[in-house]
Amino acid sequence: MTTPFDTRRLHQDTCYVGRFAPSPSGPLHLGSLVAALGSYLRARQMNGKWLLRIEDIDPPREQAGADELIKEALNAHGLLWDEDVIYQRNSYERYEQALTWLRANGHCYFCQCTRKQRLANPKGQSCACAQLALNPQGCATVLRNTGAVHEIDDLALGRVSFDEQCKDDFILRRKDGLYAYQLAVVIDDIDSGVTEVVRGADILPATAYQLALYNLFKQPAPAYVHLPLVMGDNGQKLSKQNHAPALNNEHATDNLCAALETLGLRVPSYLNNALVPDILDFAVHNWSVALIADNGHAFDNRIDA
Repeated sequence: MTTPFDTRRLHQDTCYVGRFAPSPSGPLHLGSLVAALGSYLRARQMNGKWLLRIEDIDPPREQAGADELIKEALNAHGLLWDEDVIYQRNSYERYEQALTWLRANGHCYFCQCTRKQRLANPKGQSCACAQLALNPQGCATVLRNTGAVHEIDDLALGRVSFDEQCKDDFILRRKDGLYAYQLAVVIDDIDSGVTEVVRGADILPATAYQLALYNLFKQPAPAYVHLPLVMGDNGQKLSKQNHAPALNNEHATDNLCAALETLGLRVPSYLNNALVPDILDFAVHNWSVALIADNGHAFDNRIDA
């Protein structure tokens, strides 16, 4: 049974495709602007495409109208995407095709364990459900992680080794029937022909799981650039869950300058009164991943893999 993919990379009109993929659980904040800006700059420097994907696969966590707020904020900050906005809710058929292929090839099983029970399993060992032929009703679908990836070469961090957690089986579809992030992000990146993923360092541990899926699907994995996080006064990373303040679109130039400083690039004083396009033009010509890699403190607060 062949994998259910027609790799877009073979047919696309650019050798570089990047993306920004926020969840519509609230408006953008400074931390998400750093991720958006870093991925945008890479795409523009590589003369490639920059796609916007709304990751709306978890309705209980979504905020009504958040997708429009996200698009408004990106527009206000000059971060204009190529092609139509992608909504993950339109990809359910592809997710199901991928699950069908994984099940047919013995790569996943149904699991009735609670999260607490799963965490109690020894690292790298499947739970007892893996040996049972359970009815899928009320069960999660879990990947048999037989192709664990232990390290990657990140363009910002260099060689990154993952801990024993990278061997764990992981959920592809939850008990409530919703598709899990790890499956959705891989399927959509393959479908969009994404060649490089630029995102916050808090997602770094998940990369091992995603690469395991790329291996099983026999699809080329993208390159990875993990960016430094923006930390709040309480020492926690800025996030919607931590009630980070939304970006004020009327202060777009100030926001961009703050985001660039997190990315290791200070905007010179002669651009103090510059407009958004001027700031972005300066950044496209002067920012590089090396500015992050050379900043010894940029990742002090990242979540370790």
